[in-house]
Amino acid sequence: MNYQTINDAILLSWMKGGDEAAFQEIYKRYWKKLYLIARSKLQPEESPEDLIQDLFIKLWENRQILEIENLSAYLSTSLRYAVINLYKSRLTKEKYLVHQQYTTGSDTGTEEEIACNELMLSLNRQVQGLPEKTRTIFHLNRFEYKTVKEIAQQLGIPERTIEYHIHQAQKLLKAALQEYLPFTYLIIPFQYFIELFKY
Repeated sequence: MNYQTINDAILLSWMKGGDEAAFQEIYKRYWKKLYLIARSKLQPEESPEDLIQDLFIKLWENRQILEIENLSAYLSTSLRYAVINLYKSRLTKEKYLVHQQYTTGSDTGTEEEIACNELMLSLNRQVQGLPEKTRTIFHLNRFEYKTVKEIAQQLGIPERTIEYHIHQAQKLLKAALQEYLPFTYLIIPFQYFIELFKY
């Protein structure tokens, strides 16, 4: 049987029933797209292979309980959360190292946690407060991984307009962090929060 001609919905149904060939076809169909997305989101010295492998292992192991309507969207979202969790893990390690290096004997953990929460809330508010068209384009680009060309075709807008709105969204989000900069440089790398909101 030529699995390459089978649509995603049927492949998912067969995979759920334990068809390894269907799973292999899903892997071959999507691994390159996911790899390229992960590669663009990770640091140059980091390899996306482990993230992709873990993603597909979980897909196979949880195949009987997963309810997936759109396979492409599900895999992209799963990858997004995997990258975010990687950054969160890294932030936790770096915060620990900073504590070890700069501890003064005072209990500042609670203050740092509050400040981090305030930072994330501020960023979320800024994303929601973007002009409607800018927010829509930013969401399609960063959360749904659509390219400028794809968004332009979907919305019927020139590519330069799409690029303008993405640039404006990034500019506004970065500006929203200015008041937190003195603190964030002490406990977390500023660029990691920018990366989180590039999804």
